[in-house]
Amino acid sequence: MTSRVILISPAITAALRQARFDDGCPLDASGLRQARSAAGTLPAAERVWVSPTVRCRETAVALGLDAVEAPQLAALDTGRWRGASLAEVS
Repeated sequence: MTSRVILISPAITAALRQARFDDGCPLDASGLRQARSAAGTLPAAERVWVSPTVRCRETAVALGLDAVEAPQLAALDTGRWRGASLAEVS
């Protein structure tokens, strides 16, 4: 039996657009449109797991995926860098 793993990057947020570390913000309007436009294009899946981050959960919903939240997929905890730009932490 062959298994296939498909990894999907979350849609864009304001923090990502500004090259900032994830700050927990939701998808922006453009990211939501992108994810919704891709809904229905993925092959059927037996199981779907999603990171507990807001952007990942919102991307899964916009894609029409019935995903189970998996804490093991949580993003790296960037601590005090959360929401900061690369310039601000260098």
